[in-house]
Amino acid sequence: MAKKQKCPECPPVGAPAYMLTYGDMMTLLLTFFVLLISFSSMQEAEFHKAMGSLKGALGILKAPGSSIIRMNIPAYDYKKRVDVEIQKVLEQLKEATEKKGTHEMVKIVQDKDKIHFDISNPMLFTSGSADLRVESSEILEQISRILNMVSFEVRVEGHTDNIPISTARFPSNWELSQARALSVVRRFIENGVEPSRFQVIGYGEYRPKATNDTPEGRSINRRVEISVNLQSEISVQMFNEEEYF
Repeated sequence: MAKKQKCPECPPVGAPAYMLTYGDMMTLLLTFFVLLISFSSMQEAEFHKAMGSLKGALGILKAPGSSIIRMNIPAYDYKKRVDVEIQKVLEQLKEATEKKGTHEMVKIVQDKDKIHFDISNPMLFTSGSADLRVESSEILEQISRILNMVSFEVRVEGHTDNIPISTARFPSNWELSQARALSVVRRFIENGVEPSRFQVIGYGEYRPKATNDTPEGRSINRRVEISVNLQSEISVQMFNEEEYF
């Protein structure tokens, strides 16, 4: 009678044990790179939340605030976020002037190329003077906030009516208009705006917006205009993310 042969031992069922660890590691790496790609479109709060979760999963990332967490966000995302912040400040400025009843003295025009402020002189100066009024501090502070968010060129123009002036300090309206524009620029610089960005121009009485034959027209012509050029690219180095977001 033939001897029964023993059945060979069956191989273990499933993948080898090391494949479990390898698979987990590949999944975590995939998650990590997906997060890297999505950082540019995430809100900051969601960003830190996601990084905290990833830190717990991998156990190797540094805490928020480290060099790993604080990544450079692409310039296009900065521009989008800066635009949002600029709109917030403009709304605050409009609300403040409406509340004080001075909105007719502060006109704001904005398009894709520039932001233009037209400020009536009584908001900034007393008659015949280039010294800023105390009441001008708030509005110039708000505009300074906008200027500090970007690195664009800023043009500041002084204008007067056609009533002659002749003093030791201001022999004509040319000097008065230029001194007023320069006083505004000096305040911006005191508020942290880079001096090299400014153009300061005094037009005197020679670029009126209204007739000088009436008190109302002369009041319109006495003004300071501030134009912020938005045609160049944003300089990320000039923008302080922690201060505004």
